[in-house]
Amino acid sequence: MMPRDPFADDPNDPASFLSDDADHMEPLSPEERIHVQQDLKLVEEFKKVLQPRGIEGIFFMCEDCEEFHYYDWDIMAANMRATLAGELSPVHEPSVQPNVEAYVPWDYCLGYLDGLESR
Repeated sequence: MMPRDPFADDPNDPASFLSDDADHMEPLSPEERIHVQQDLKLVEEFKKVLQPRGIEGIFFMCEDCEEFHYYDWDIMAANMRATLAGELSPVHEPSVQPNVEAYVPWDYCLGYLDGLESR
């Protein structure tokens, strides 16, 4: 026999604030799908060209916590594939003390590819 739920009949039960809506993702519009597919191709190209040069991924400034977040190429690609499949991105633990010198902004990657293609 299980013990009685300590929040039973409590209108402020913390679990009542959790909803299945958090696990629901609106389908991508055709334009959004094309954009994510293009970004996924770019991430694959960035990895191919930049990883051999010691660049492990991309960093972004998080607007919520106002800190930089570092994403490896494979994590970026997995998040995009999940989005294309209509799923929420898998939870990824950030690496402990990432080598910040091995991550660059998205625009740097775009510029690097543009530079290679203009030769």
